[in-house]
This record gives sequence, structure tokens and C-alpha cells, in this order.
Amino acid sequence: IPYIIHSLNSVEENILPDELVTKTGADLIIDEVIEKEGKTLKLKSGKEVGYDKLVIATGSVPLLPPIQGITKEGIFSVKKDYEYLSHMRKYAEKCQDIVIIGGGYIGVEMADEFIKNGKKVTIIEMLDRLLPTTMDREFGNKAQEILESQGIEVIVGHRVNAIQGDKKVTGVVLDNEKEIKADMVLVSAGARPNVTLASGFGLAVHPRNGIWVNEYLRTFDKDIFAIGDCAAKYDFFTGNFSNIMLASTAMAEGRLVGSNLFEIKVMRKFIGVLGSFSTKIGNTAFGTSGLTEEKAKEMNMDYIVGTATTTDRHPGKLPGASKLFLKLTFSRYSHTLLGAQIYGGDSVGEMVNMFSVMILNKMTDMDIDNLQIGTHPLLSASPIAYPAINASVDAIKKWYEYRKK
Repeated sequence: IPYIIHSLNSVEENILPDELVTKTGADLIIDEVIEKEGKTLKLKSGKEVGYDKLVIATGSVPLLPPIQGITKEGIFSVKKDYEYLSHMRKYAEKCQDIVIIGGGYIGVEMADEFIKNGKKVTIIEMLDRLLPTTMDREFGNKAQEILESQGIEVIVGHRVNAIQGDKKVTGVVLDNEKEIKADMVLVSAGARPNVTLASGFGLAVHPRNGIWVNEYLRTFDKDIFAIGDCAAKYDFFTGNFSNIMLASTAMAEGRLVGSNLFEIKVMRKFIGVLGSFSTKIGNTAFGTSGLTEEKAKEMNMDYIVGTATTTDRHPGKLPGASKLFLKLTFSRYSHTLLGAQIYGGDSVGEMVNMFSVMILNKMTDMDIDNLQIGTHPLLSASPIAYPAINASVDAIKKWYEYRKK
């Protein structure tokens, strides 16, 4: 969604065509379900649709923090709604001073887009760094460095206490009483599952965690499934509820449910949310998968970290080469990979997927050290400085040093 602001310069260009559905032979009905009676859905238009199996994919809705003045004109969130986003784009065109509340992925991506349109942009993150829940401090600091180099003001460790203006926003007031001019405020403070419809159907729901589902994404009603942001998520490592909402996770859930809708054809359960993210800030790509070091510490895990710094082409003087920094977190006991964080050139986007596969398959630092890799001067890091291998070797060295103590 952020890229409708500048890169796409359009909401229409961010919409998937109806043909993706209709070419399969499915009927596409643009309407709203208002209630269910037995196995019949009643629509807002007055029509009724019966079903044998039902899949709920109602997504999520943005969270709005309880800030004084949050309902004034000029306050927007990142809502997945065509009319809403079209209005937001048009409104932003006539604004100059934009404040973004929230320094996660959506917040920094929006800031990166607005600054390209010549706006004055300020990001306010209440925690002590950007990307605070998904990446460790050195990555958040790198993101802040890039944004500030573009002229974006970044304020961390403070929250917005009030929004100024009569009916229309004119500024915000922070918890340290600092005032910041704003003619538009974008709130990017997370989202919650959209469970209103499911709750009305009498399904078991949690307002923060989503619709209860089992490992096959089936609800308490054997003929109703739930997928995507509206469905409860479980952490890959702990099995506890997870609030991670990703399109890639929704797609995996959709494939699983589609395969097993009427009978179990694919003996594969959903194994939990790993949390693989990627983004691009300025010309630098960021990616993460699995546990950060900070999260491993919070979970009282015994871990070792390995790092590597290199370039994504070799030699590094080649045109287009980018510095690449990788941080891997391993279990000290089992040596299995727990998490990966990386920033660098565009290759980061696919590298993080490689690390996701490694984590899911419980590869160890020694497994990664034994990888047989394909390299090319214009496409990858040098075989003697391949980041995944070198970071793993760094972790192995630290493990042996730990054993000597």
C-alpha cells in the first residue's frame, strides 16, 4: 500500500484484476455479508448465497491509539479500502507537513514515499528505535540513519499525547510537550484481526488474536475455515498466539485450506508463524526471519550470534556493489538457526527467504558452513566472503571460545 503514494502514483495500479478469480470458473460477487442463517449467507443487497464449506478471510483493521483529537479531519490510517486510500492520496497532495505515528515497516515505507513527493516528514515512534518489534537495534539505527539522510525527522522514545486543531489537524503535541506542525497525520500503530462477522456467526474469537482455528485452519464449526489476518496465528517457536500478520502467511494458509477443503488431501499442518519480513528504505533493503537476538534474550534462550560484513558483488569495486551486513542467531545448545537479520542491496529480498527455509528445516551453523553455493561476480558475494557461511563460522568460533571458558 505505501507505494501508491509515489512509486506507483496510483491506487488502481495496486489492485489485482478480477480475472484472477473469474478465470478459475468461480463467481465473483461484490457485496457485503450481514448475517448467516444455517448454511445460507444473507447479503446487504438482499441476495442469499448458500454454502457447503465457508472460508472467512476478512483481514484486519488498523489500530487507532487513544490519542486526544484522533478523529479530526486529516488523520488517516493504512486501511485496505479503495475509496479510503484514494481519498488519502488526494488529501496528501495538498498537504506539506506530514507526521507519521509509528516506526514499523509501514511507517518507514510511508515516510520514504512521502519524502519523494517533496513533503516535510516526521516519524514518531514511542519505543527507543525504528523497527523495534522485528529487528535488533543496529538495524533500526541503520534505518534511522538512511531516513535522516533523506531529510526525514525521526523522533524515538516519545509518544503523541494530543492532536492539535479545531476540526482539522494542525499539529501534534508529544509527551515532552514538544509541538510539531502537521496538516496530515498518518497512524501506523499496528492492526487487529477483523473478527466482527465471525463473532456474529457464533464462532470462537479473540478480539486481539483472531478467530480460533486448528492446525488445518478449521474453526469450531467443521464446515467453516478462517485464513489470513482474521485467523489466529501461532508462533513457530513457542506455539503461543502471535500477532504477526503477513500476506505471505495468508497465502500459505490459503493453499493449505484450498487443498483440504472437503477432505484431507495434503497431510500437512500449518506449522506456525515464523515472521519473515523485508522492506526497502532509500536504496537499502532490510530483511528478517525468525527470532531477533533481543527476542531470544526475552525468551531466556541460550544463544550465540554470528555476524558477517561483505559486498553483494565481487570484487566490491564493481559498479552497483552494495555493502551487506548479516546477523544470525543460533541456539548455543543445538546449534540450530533461530533467526536472521540482514541489510544491503536488492539481493536481501531473496536471501531472507533462504534463511526462512534454513530455520524451518532446523539447519545448524555447521550445516550452513557446509553449503555448496553458486556465486558470480555480478550476482553475489565472493565465495570466500559469502555472508551466510561466514556468519555461521563466526558463531562456531564463538561457541568454541565459550567451551574453553
